[in-house]
Amino acid sequence: MAMRTASPWWASLTFGVGLLFIFVGERLFGYSSGVRLVLTGLGVVLALGITGLRTYTTLATRGARRNVERTLLLCQLGVLFGLLLYMFSTTWGVSHFHLSDKGAMHFGTAMTVLFAVIIAVSLIPMFMIELSLGSALRTEIDLGSASDEGIEYLRVRDIGWSGLSVGLALALVMVTCNVAQDRNLQKDVSYFKTSTPGDSTKAIVAAQTEPIRVLMFFPPANDVAAQVRDYFSTLAAASGHMTIEEHDRLADAELAGKYKVSKDGEVVLVKGTGDKEKSQSIEIDPDLDKARKTKLRTFDREVNSSLLKLVREKRKAYMTVGHGEINDYDSVPSELKGTVPERHTTVLKAMIPKLNYEVKTLGFADLVKDIPEDATIVMMLAPTIPLQPAEWESLSRYLDKGGRLMLVLDPKGSPDLGPLEQKLGIKYNPTPVTDDLKFYPQRRGDVDHRFVVTTQFSAHASTTSLSRAAKALLLIEAGSFDDAPAAGVAPKKTVTIHSMESSFLDFNNNYVFDAASEKRQRYNIAEALEGPKVKGADGKDKDGWRVLAFADADLFADALAHDAMGRAGLLMVSELGGGELFDDSVKWLGGEEVFAGDVVSEEDKPIQHTKNQDVVWFTLTIIGLPLLVLTLGLVGTLTRRRRSKPAEVKP
Repeated sequence: MAMRTASPWWASLTFGVGLLFIFVGERLFGYSSGVRLVLTGLGVVLALGITGLRTYTTLATRGARRNVERTLLLCQLGVLFGLLLYMFSTTWGVSHFHLSDKGAMHFGTAMTVLFAVIIAVSLIPMFMIELSLGSALRTEIDLGSASDEGIEYLRVRDIGWSGLSVGLALALVMVTCNVAQDRNLQKDVSYFKTSTPGDSTKAIVAAQTEPIRVLMFFPPANDVAAQVRDYFSTLAAASGHMTIEEHDRLADAELAGKYKVSKDGEVVLVKGTGDKEKSQSIEIDPDLDKARKTKLRTFDREVNSSLLKLVREKRKAYMTVGHGEINDYDSVPSELKGTVPERHTTVLKAMIPKLNYEVKTLGFADLVKDIPEDATIVMMLAPTIPLQPAEWESLSRYLDKGGRLMLVLDPKGSPDLGPLEQKLGIKYNPTPVTDDLKFYPQRRGDVDHRFVVTTQFSAHASTTSLSRAAKALLLIEAGSFDDAPAAGVAPKKTVTIHSMESSFLDFNNNYVFDAASEKRQRYNIAEALEGPKVKGADGKDKDGWRVLAFADADLFADALAHDAMGRAGLLMVSELGGGELFDDSVKWLGGEEVFAGDVVSEEDKPIQHTKNQDVVWFTLTIIGLPLLVLTLGLVGTLTRRRRSKPAEVKP
């Protein structure tokens, strides 16, 4: 209901416009003195002018009208006082008090908080009072009537007090935020545990014929040193080929200088003596709070990588390029890029150096010739276009010399194996393996049946970590391998990964099982193949060629490898093992299957939600919780009303 007052409704609006000019001038055009002066000056003139008008209407009226005008005047005076305090919070205002730098900073902060609080507790009541007064009967200055008819000052006063309460509540929040920022305390309560030695690390140390010395350079009584000592003590007890020494970097300056230790928190692994001595260093922060967030959780991976560099020379892994491989997507023909998804191998390439391998590329010009002599492993990761006959022949000659090949194929790529089909005795089937019973829910539809989950691993060195940890592996639109006639001596063949018994080949591409034309069974996803022994350069027999064939390129694409290493990603890292599979595969191909096994990581596993789960959580937070509070409030109100309702008096 509108009320008749002495001042018009547009007076407060003009006052607000003046404040807006001041805000824009001070905050948005502070860099331009001319524009700032014009806008701020215009805002001050409007604010003072309306305050003068409100003073006049207050003095010219009586009774309830004067009370209303006086209330609005007090609100405006409060805002002007806040602007005065703002002036003292500026650099110009603080400079007049000749304070020290620290004192000026504290004074400026206090003035900023104070002027913000005063303006808030003045403007909010004024705004709420104006809303209650309305505008219908307040279009002009009205001093002609002394009657208080239509003036409900008590309602105006109550609304003003309510606005003051809201303003004070906001002021409390502002002050609390400022105090919290200045008194900021952080406490890390996340899960923490230093990783223990894994099977792979134990195997590397146990395989050595001479002990490995561990030189620890930490300050006395250091917490990180205790964690590192416990790790190496466990490793030494398990292998029997390790000794541990603790040194003070400053007290043992000569030893520290020999191994180039320039700061605390370095661990040096030493193998051999004299001219044959080799060493590798691991740096770790001596501060426990910092170390627990970085290397302590993955310390076993650091030690494992350093030991591999210590016990043998760096090897070379060649990756083929130029055929649309997942590691060379730019070479995919333009007409196929719409059907072949872009997948990367960034994480896979980052893992190879940790296994003490150097990554090199093998293009067409090199591949048609003989494979380089220094190649320990050749990797072909899902070529999109078939290789030329000369390239297949080069790979075949490489295998005849005892070469090692990781062969990854994919239904969206080329299924051709060329002459290797007869040499290996396998044939690639690009029909997607599908499972409507054992699958990973991803998109909440039948298409999820191509996200096949399997736990079927053989007791082979390339799947050591997966089989020991009983992990699940995710296959994303994988193909499969069938047996093919082998030319000459048949290779030794081991199926290392099967699909589940519930899987089937989706011939009609409808994502569901059709009993009439499809069959549920275990399909061959990965195979390890070994050729007959060959003669070495010294005339002695040595192991023949080795090939690991995989029917799914996504096993080694970034998404899966990233998660399997314990970092943020789409898939749950605690259940999927692409990283461990690659690690053990490289070791088997390189003849280091004795080093195969798990590498322990104690990193926190991130909680991942699907898109639908995120929508549910967002809806529950934004809508569900307020509705719950509203419902509880209504129930409480109705309950109180029923209890307070007077009992009916019976005659």
